[in-house]
Amino acid sequence: MKRKFLRYGGIFLIIVGIVIIIYPFYTNFVLKRREVTILASWDEEVQLEQEHHESITEEEYELQKETLLVDPTKKIPFKITIPKIEVEWIVNEGTDYITLREGPGHYVGSALPGEVGKCVIAGHRTTYGAPFNMVDELEEGDEILIETLGNEDFTYIVTDNFEVIPTDMSVLETTGYPSLILSTCTPKYFATRRLIIFAEIPNYVPEEEE
Repeated sequence: MKRKFLRYGGIFLIIVGIVIIIYPFYTNFVLKRREVTILASWDEEVQLEQEHHESITEEEYELQKETLLVDPTKKIPFKITIPKIEVEWIVNEGTDYITLREGPGHYVGSALPGEVGKCVIAGHRTTYGAPFNMVDELEEGDEILIETLGNEDFTYIVTDNFEVIPTDMSVLETTGYPSLILSTCTPKYFATRRLIIFAEIPNYVPEEEE
């Protein structure tokens, strides 16, 4: 009886181990396939925006664009591209468990793309497509591109790369200029610390000084 228990117990542990090993690969495979479809839909929406722009006068477009720029529905979701590590994902609102299973999430209450303050984006590093798997390779001077459906494009330049403990909320403190934070777990497969990539829009000039 004891031998049977040990044998079946051993088989069970082996199966659990296999599942744990395979799970990240499975979630990455499924979500990356889904992301291809999402990106295709995004491109279609951008194309529709461009066609709309071409169908109206420049004055009408600029007037509508001013309205779009303050319309959160045209800011989120938005597209993030990181050329150096070949990352291209759609960022949704929220950093809860369910949202981050779909890809990177925008921290609720943080600045929107291009706005003064910190735009904070969190993402998984090893599961659910692992959008931030290689962000540790980003260095000072690397580009992070943001595109919104409001026909806005922003280029952030990486200025820092550091780690903090998960309870350190000081990284969320606002800035007096447009900045960006990418946050993910480190080291890989653990959540003992947070890897923070800090970037900002270069040559920013406050409106009152323009």
